[in-house]
Amino acid sequence: MAENGYVLCMYDIRGKQEFIYKSSKLKEIVGASLIIRDLFEDYLYDAAKTCRDEMNKKSKVKEEYKDKDAIFKYDPNEDKLKKFSFRDFEDRMNGNQYIGEIVYDGGGNFLMLYKNEEAMKKTTEIFTKKILKEIGTLKVVATYIENIREDNYHSDDSKDPGDYESLYQKHRFRESTALYTQPYGSLPIVQTSPVSSMPLTYMYDHAPKDISASEKSYFKCSTETNAKLKKYWEEAKDHGDEMGETILDNIVAETKGEDSMLAIFYIDGNAMGAKVQACLKGKKNYDDCVNLLREFSKKIQKTFIDDRKKDMLDKKHYKSRILIGAGDEMTIICRADESYEIIKEYLSKIPSPYSSCAGAAIFHSHTPFSDAYRIAEQCCEDTCKNYMKKNGLTLANLMDFEYCQGGIGFSLKDIREENGDSYNSRPWLVESEVEKKVSYHYKPVKNKNLPPWEKGKATEEADNKKIIEKLKEDKLLTLGDVEDFHTKLSLLGRSNIKGLAVPVSLSETALRTELRRIIAHMYKDKKEKMEEMGFKSDADIVEYFVENKKLLKDMVRMYDTGYGKAKKEEEENAE
Repeated sequence: MAENGYVLCMYDIRGKQEFIYKSSKLKEIVGASLIIRDLFEDYLYDAAKTCRDEMNKKSKVKEEYKDKDAIFKYDPNEDKLKKFSFRDFEDRMNGNQYIGEIVYDGGGNFLMLYKNEEAMKKTTEIFTKKILKEIGTLKVVATYIENIREDNYHSDDSKDPGDYESLYQKHRFRESTALYTQPYGSLPIVQTSPVSSMPLTYMYDHAPKDISASEKSYFKCSTETNAKLKKYWEEAKDHGDEMGETILDNIVAETKGEDSMLAIFYIDGNAMGAKVQACLKGKKNYDDCVNLLREFSKKIQKTFIDDRKKDMLDKKHYKSRILIGAGDEMTIICRADESYEIIKEYLSKIPSPYSSCAGAAIFHSHTPFSDAYRIAEQCCEDTCKNYMKKNGLTLANLMDFEYCQGGIGFSLKDIREENGDSYNSRPWLVESEVEKKVSYHYKPVKNKNLPPWEKGKATEEADNKKIIEKLKEDKLLTLGDVEDFHTKLSLLGRSNIKGLAVPVSLSETALRTELRRIIAHMYKDKKEKMEEMGFKSDADIVEYFVENKKLLKDMVRMYDTGYGKAKKEEEENAE
């Protein structure tokens, strides 16, 4: 096939979490997440228009396309997605209006097909310069390949990669070798932020108009902070309370004066790369692959974000704010006493053949969000995802949490070693509540040629089910186990439970002694409830809690976060 000059380009935003959580101020955090959400729409599309107009002027094209799109795009949220056609793309590139077309936008990837290398380089240059000038610190990596072939988007053969595989390999190398330095090293900086060390480039007067000039005070901020606040207020002006400003203020305000505890949790889908590969198995050309990817991305967004948000926040009315919600990844901030219920609601409603892992950090409201987020992410990745890899799982909803009391600047591993918390009962398995509605097992239909990824579902799900049953025997706890344990533990009384924090960490002897003291002073009606649950004597009760020492230790810590309070409030409101 003759060379056509087309270029396939991938854009990737680097350091998203660092950019979002650099500040501890909620408006800046929300503004940062909005910048990332709209980055390509706000910056790349305008850059493409500028590039198109310059190229047309250089070529002396008479027809003007002022205010018309230079990139042909599709809406990933519309009910019926636009079909991609390589032939239509070629027809559009033969004209003078378009210089590129969005191939795929989803799952953290933004892929563009450009009409030629010049258009790609010029657009990218304008795009990145605009980001540098208006935001300052956000890093975007662009990687491209030439010699695009219509019939070679994807390949199942690793020795003969398709265009996407070649681009991805080059992008991985680009990521590992690129230098990410701050752009202010050689500039004559006069004032810097004491928090971020960034130069203060903007100044605002927030004082009332009737105050004299000598009494006015000014707020100075960096380019990055200015961009975040500007984006926040633009969105707030259009959406008002939908922005969640009031919700966030209430979340923080409600915790002050009590325990000042918040929760931030990070949720990420499992084995999504493998599912993408399975989706494309047997397909090669651009038309088939791109349209399958668009449909897959839409399904993932609906499954992991849209439907979960509807069930978790809209129906249950939890006071929380989604900071990141795209693809299979979600980050939420909420009251600490609602965190367990929100995670449970999210994970238990994910239909097969999908699953996620969740990590939560419980922290004081004055703690930097960046540190809390880092701990939540490590709970998800280091505990839950590593547990899945170690045991050969691809389908399991696991959760872990960390109650951050001190030393939050350290890694999760160091914090747990310092607190003597490496010996714990986590991760916990959250079993699906939609198994009857969406079967985990595929039932073959006669006389139908099924795609390979459909045929493979039953095997994968059956294997995972066997592994999970074996892990349950080896003490992998489900939320059902945790809640059953909590029911029995709650009969000891809240103050007694919190009083177990020291003996459970000291020794088994200290724990037995304290349990015997508590049980000896239990009210008669609570002892009768224990008997109804199958305990024949005080010694049986003691042995039960000692045998479940790891879970007891975790539950004692969870009581400090107001465990069960949200569920109780929900039940009271329902009545």
